[in-house]
Amino acid sequence: MMASFNSITKCQTLVEEKANLLSQDSETEDFSSGYDSPEYFSDEDTERKRSNRFLQTNSSDKSDFSSDKSTLVDNSSSKDEGIYKFNDINSMKVTNVHTLIDNIRYILSMPDLCDVVFIVGPQRVPVYGLKAILSTRSRLFFVMFLKHSKEAMKQKKKMKKTKHTKPEQSNTLTFTIDNYDADIFRTFLLFVHCGTVEIEPPTVTGLLCLATEFDIPDLRSSCWEFIDRCLSVQSFSSVMMKETLLYGHHKAAQKLRIKVKF
Repeated sequence: MMASFNSITKCQTLVEEKANLLSQDSETEDFSSGYDSPEYFSDEDTERKRSNRFLQTNSSDKSDFSSDKSTLVDNSSSKDEGIYKFNDINSMKVTNVHTLIDNIRYILSMPDLCDVVFIVGPQRVPVYGLKAILSTRSRLFFVMFLKHSKEAMKQKKKMKKTKHTKPEQSNTLTFTIDNYDADIFRTFLLFVHCGTVEIEPPTVTGLLCLATEFDIPDLRSSCWEFIDRCLSVQSFSSVMMKETLLYGHHKAAQKLRIKVKF
């Protein structure tokens, strides 16, 4: 607004100055400004003098108005651009997903910062997670945590009725996962928390079974897409067929075995 106002004021001032100049010339030398009537001069010298003065003034006017017009257009553009930036500032959106993912990865690497632990596989390997994220991503996780909470509440009431001393309890929930490899389960939990995973032929079967069991649709569809691409390579098909035998109890593994065969 300020730039447009200043530019318009400058233009009006120049117009007033030009009008005064032309008015003075008309009063003292008795000739038309040339904007609305032809030019007439009384003698040759006066005509040459006044013609030169008029051409000089007209040339100056043209330059000035051209400059002012350009300034007004530029200022109008600046005004629009300024409003656009102003609106942007009022509704600025900031996204920094990478920092968030890095922070979650760091939390998962620190057992003391996690509130749920899964004891996975025959080796009983602990894999840590965050209850809040897992609950919102998978209904099965939500049901698991809710069931544990109800059982803990019943145990607390039972202890209160018998007036037994309340044992110290950890805030970390513990669950046992027997049917999956610890590394694949850790990869699966990393995807559930952070939304990123690297799928390979040796891991796709386990990830597919986990995504199906815990109802993670985006990972499940990605696994099937990867499988379709791998079926054209004989060596990959052999690896996936071998992996399906490790998860023979799972329906997704059975479906994959049939797909690989045919």
